[in-house]
Amino acid sequence: MNLFSKKDPAASYPINEDATLQATKVIYVKSGSEFGLSVFVADVTDKFDGELDRLIGSGSESKLLNEKAKDAALKKPAMLEFHRSGRLSSNFTVKDTSNAVIAELSGPLLSLGRWTLGFVADSPHSDHDILVRPAGMMSRADEFVKDSIPYYWDILDGRKLCKLYKVMDGKRVEIAHFLGENARARDGVLLLDGEQLDEVVACLTCVVMLNRSESFRA
Repeated sequence: MNLFSKKDPAASYPINEDATLQATKVIYVKSGSEFGLSVFVADVTDKFDGELDRLIGSGSESKLLNEKAKDAALKKPAMLEFHRSGRLSSNFTVKDTSNAVIAELSGPLLSLGRWTLGFVADSPHSDHDILVRPAGMMSRADEFVKDSIPYYWDILDGRKLCKLYKVMDGKRVEIAHFLGENARARDGVLLLDGEQLDEVVACLTCVVMLNRSESFRA
């Protein structure tokens, strides 16, 4: 069997074209450069009161959302901070607003694009570790499972547009998307339906997706 012709698992679930993203959260992710030591995440939902639907429906949603969210994030405390010990390290410690460690992310180079999200005991965000990995050989998508439900991050236009799907009733339903400042940027806006996935888990998997080595992506 040709490994490179193996069907992408995400393709087993058709996209539900009738379901549209119902964003309840607007989160700004500031990752900086590939070798930066820190990532900061800020909830800027309150700055979009009454105009989120209009911006999402506009032809310039990425530029408008990024400009407004970036400006708002400068005036807000980070809801999550990711730190690593060295520029070549792929292990992040994640802290919340109280400066308490809530999770550890680990994605060694030899793990071939796999990242493990480890949560502290009695975490309100997940009662089990989460493995984020390539959805298939040379796949552009990442997959993870939470509470026995599959999720897929699909990278559609570099990092300029990435969509998160949740499998519901045998179909993929879009529950979040990340709009990067450009196709190579790690900074951008995460729009999330907070009713469908814990916001911390969404942020952690988003940061992992943005930091996954291009060597393991189609």
